[in-house]
Amino acid sequence: MATKKELLAQEVAKAVGAGKTVAMETVDFNDPNRPKTCLEVDFPILPVNQVAIIEGNAGKPIYQMSKWWARRRSSVFRSMLIAAATKAPEDKSHAAKLVWDNYYANHQKKGAFKHLKVADIFMGGGTTLVEGSRLGMQMVGNDLNPVAWFVVKQELANVDLDEVKRLLADIEAEVKPQIMPYYYCDGPNGEKGKWTHLPGKKVMPTGFDPLSIPRDERKDYRYEGPEIIYTFWAKHGPCQVTGCGHRTPIMTSPVMAVKTISVKYWEHSCSKCGGDFHIEENAARMAPDVPLYVAPDEYPYSILDPKRGVVCPHCGHTEMVKLGKSTNKKVELSLLVHPEWLAGSAKQDVDSEPFGGTAQDDATSSARWSNERASKIRLLEVRGELPAEVTCPETRTVFNTDIGTVPKQSTYSCGACGTAQDMLTTIKATGTTGAMAAYAVQGYSPKRNEEGASYGGRFFASFGKALARQNNAASAEWDSRKNTDLADYWPRSEIPFGFMTHMNNGGIPNHGYTHWWTMFNPRQLLGHAQLLKSIATVGDYGWSVREYVLGAFQNYIRNQCMFSFWHMKLDKLAPSMSNSNFHPKSNVVEVGMFPPMGYGPWSSTTDVIFRGGEWSKSPWEAVSAEGLKRHDAKLSALISGKSEKVKIGDAVLESGCFCGSSTELTQLSDASIDLVITDPPFGGLLHYSELSDFFYVWLRLVLKGKYPEYFTPEYTPKSLEAVANRAREPEDPDGFYQRLLTQCWREAHRILKPGGILSFTFHHSEDEPWVAVLESLFDAGYYLEATYPIRSDETKGEGSKPGTFGSQSIEYDIIHVCRKRTEEPTPVSWGRMRREVMADVRQLQAMLENHAKEGLPAADIQVIRRGKALEYFSRHYGKVYVDEGRAISVRDALVGINQLIDDDADQGKEPPPVNAEPISRQFLRTFGNATEMKRDQLQKFLKGSITTPDEFKQRGWCSEKSKVFTRVNPLDFAREWSGKHKRRLTSDLDQALVLIGACFDGSGINASDTLKNDHFKPHVALKPLLEWLHKNGPDQASRNAASRAVSIYNAWAATQAVKPTQGSLFEEYEL
Repeated sequence: MATKKELLAQEVAKAVGAGKTVAMETVDFNDPNRPKTCLEVDFPILPVNQVAIIEGNAGKPIYQMSKWWARRRSSVFRSMLIAAATKAPEDKSHAAKLVWDNYYANHQKKGAFKHLKVADIFMGGGTTLVEGSRLGMQMVGNDLNPVAWFVVKQELANVDLDEVKRLLADIEAEVKPQIMPYYYCDGPNGEKGKWTHLPGKKVMPTGFDPLSIPRDERKDYRYEGPEIIYTFWAKHGPCQVTGCGHRTPIMTSPVMAVKTISVKYWEHSCSKCGGDFHIEENAARMAPDVPLYVAPDEYPYSILDPKRGVVCPHCGHTEMVKLGKSTNKKVELSLLVHPEWLAGSAKQDVDSEPFGGTAQDDATSSARWSNERASKIRLLEVRGELPAEVTCPETRTVFNTDIGTVPKQSTYSCGACGTAQDMLTTIKATGTTGAMAAYAVQGYSPKRNEEGASYGGRFFASFGKALARQNNAASAEWDSRKNTDLADYWPRSEIPFGFMTHMNNGGIPNHGYTHWWTMFNPRQLLGHAQLLKSIATVGDYGWSVREYVLGAFQNYIRNQCMFSFWHMKLDKLAPSMSNSNFHPKSNVVEVGMFPPMGYGPWSSTTDVIFRGGEWSKSPWEAVSAEGLKRHDAKLSALISGKSEKVKIGDAVLESGCFCGSSTELTQLSDASIDLVITDPPFGGLLHYSELSDFFYVWLRLVLKGKYPEYFTPEYTPKSLEAVANRAREPEDPDGFYQRLLTQCWREAHRILKPGGILSFTFHHSEDEPWVAVLESLFDAGYYLEATYPIRSDETKGEGSKPGTFGSQSIEYDIIHVCRKRTEEPTPVSWGRMRREVMADVRQLQAMLENHAKEGLPAADIQVIRRGKALEYFSRHYGKVYVDEGRAISVRDALVGINQLIDDDADQGKEPPPVNAEPISRQFLRTFGNATEMKRDQLQKFLKGSITTPDEFKQRGWCSEKSKVFTRVNPLDFAREWSGKHKRRLTSDLDQALVLIGACFDGSGINASDTLKNDHFKPHVALKPLLEWLHKNGPDQASRNAASRAVSIYNAWAATQAVKPTQGSLFEEYEL
């Protein structure tokens, strides 16, 4: 009998038509005069966005099997493929609905699309191929990068998952016993694990030393008990002051972990002293063996002991109690590193033997270092809201909780001599990676979990001498095996020169990372090499099964390296390249290999390939509860989360998968492809080949014999990679990118049928790369039919530049829909084009009104209008003349088209003054009378204007927080300018904001004094701007102040014999 949840899923599936078999009408792409398809006239932006947002949080398992960068949302590409293949209805305003009504349908069974040949020439992570194959299309993909080829090959692989399961069991049986002596640990309160000698079925006695087991006998032992999930490491800065050399851990704060734990409690009053306190069922602890400091404002509590009763925290009286129903409460916990450890250690031991600890040091000197740091480690747990100052109960040391060893960014203070030094400079001077030392572990105790201990059986503990001994033994074993039985299973390649490696984040070789193996510690290398050897050699398995497991290995080495770090908010490991670059970390986290829980161990990566394989055989799609609400509010309300999964019944089918440059697609004949659906590289945002070398150097060790044409070279191919790379093309990286992209578009033009469609998504926050893409597209012989804004890849944070944790700041893509030009463009004047463009744009009115009714924001509608406006220009590309003999560029056309559609959209509104500076007009017309705007909406409004939101921010006209831009309060702006030299106050909008701010009640600023200042030169647009802001200011207070400013300006102007002159429209803005 079906469960409640299963019945709900069935109802949702029925409501959206999930799995219904359909045969959409398509067109003959051999015919250049064919009818249009849905993608050329409209797109279901809102419903696709609603699903795309969900996908960002819980994507399909197939796309999590292996790491690839900037994966596009699969819902976007499924929709694009359906829309591109389906004939548009006669009433074009129904095109988007037709596509969305059949999004959840099964297109595979009836085979309406089976004759269509679809190519993705930049296949990357394989989204287009996976989604197109599910629709029954004949898919072919190509990518220059062998890692991309390998990733997609595994996504499309039809392997026996039972065979995969058996291989994984054999790998674990071979590797786990070898590695377990280095990852076991004791639990809190002296808990010991159990070692069993399997042949003799003998439990080993207390005091048994697992490190004494000979390597060839480890397979005969099984361990049960506490295990290390994570080990926490800190890089130490070597003081460069002559005669010092002290090593100081580089830590911005002593706080290493925070957690809010839920506990059951009862209200109670002491029978002796009458004091109130909480009786808690279990001790709320992250680190039970570590001293505990209770914050002064924490409510009194006592831990329940069923046998002994409870102890009053006020008077110490013990009593047995009868308890009723409990309540839950949250307890805040913080774990801190003690100042004694943060003070660091000398560069050598008492016998003047040097300490190791860097990637380049030998096992013996590194063991001395590990023992030295382990002898000094202390942690402190704090209960309650973290105070500014705490006292260690053991040492009575008082210390600040927000002061580490880093007084300012990129600088640390020596723990011995106190000298502040630049991190990179001191590390670079050593020629090594900088000494790493472990200071804590997070472990898991199955016993504690069974007993219901807080923190779900997990616990933190200091990295003391016993753990240091284990790690030292692993390092010694690696030293003894790396050039013998494991010699073929670790990469020795240098890190090749590149932008991501040598010109970003100070250049990682300057941090000591000169070879790929230096990114791993010896214990990690020992585990990886054994794992890779076992994948390639254990048992008798087909190569396709071994390859499939290699996909999990690719994910695992990303988790298990010295570039992974602790995500304090999520209380788990954050893998390397989380922000798509090589960013050396001072505080890193090593994950265990076989712990039964935690994010990142081997088991978590193997679980993903199973889920991916199962999904490919029986895919599901997410139904947005928000999207369903418009059609069936009652059913939507029954969905507990944000979405419900529904089965379609369209398994992933075989596709063609090639590796090579898309400038030469020799495997595809002329005019053989109906659709090219792709996602090209984003200028200089991502350098795929440099990033993927991290994986390639490991994969090639076992793949070069199987695929010599792809995996024999030492690194991934780079010379024909279509990116703007300043390391490889220092003279003209953007020009190189545009030329290579043009060649790829021309090759796509060759293989595309006369009536075929090229459609792609593009993602960049700046206009110049977009201009380059459009120019390359038009130069290759295409014209643009439509553009649509759509949700982009997953955003993980506010970081907007390389080196910050989070994605790039832009959150939307633009879908471009293009056709081959079948005739030479005819000359046309800019004036005629303006008229034709607006006539074309106004034909979209009915469709745009439908979108507006559904709630599509105005900024999104402008993107659609802009695409339509570009169609006419692109049809006449190179022959649109501003005057005789001078053709308009794409860049200038974009600016002009933007002005046209903005003016058209603003009909009925008062535009900003025509004599205002262009950037001031752009700011005011974009914001209108709004006080704030989301970043992605602002970017959509500005696309093509060659202006970015950050330019507004730099001028001080708005600020950004949590990806929302808020207009500056004129009063704050005026106070910021108060006292500054008025000669610099040249911008028209700056002047207007200063005067308006001065006219706020209680401003304390005299507006007349500014006007009378000899150095103040009023802009010709100052008065018109004041008058405009009086009518269109964002709030009543601003409008009132602007009214007063107009009166003061008029009074002042009446006293002037000479009218103010206009400053240069393009005068450089100064602060």
